[in-house]
Amino acid sequence: MHSRRSKSLSTGQAAREVALGALGFLAADPERIGPFLAESGLSPADLRGIAGSTAFHVALLDFLINRQDLLIAYAGEAGIDPGHVVAAREILAHDGTNGD
Repeated sequence: MHSRRSKSLSTGQAAREVALGALGFLAADPERIGPFLAESGLSPADLRGIAGSTAFHVALLDFLINRQDLLIAYAGEAGIDPGHVVAAREILAHDGTNGD
């Protein structure tokens, strides 16, 4: 069981960590990753090439945010507040020149 993270989401790196955690969460279950791949038009092989892209991170977090059940499940598994996912998305969307 994870403890609540006290790390602030004030940095792009922390926001990327949230996005990569979300990718791992989705990838762990075909029923979670399948709809994301279908919606994005990506294949599993594509993920390796774009997993570090800020635009991909924003799209991934948008997918979670738009599916409250997945958002709550990911936040619970990661031990973070669901609002941190939203904050991470905003940081990454405004930090698009870093991390690509």
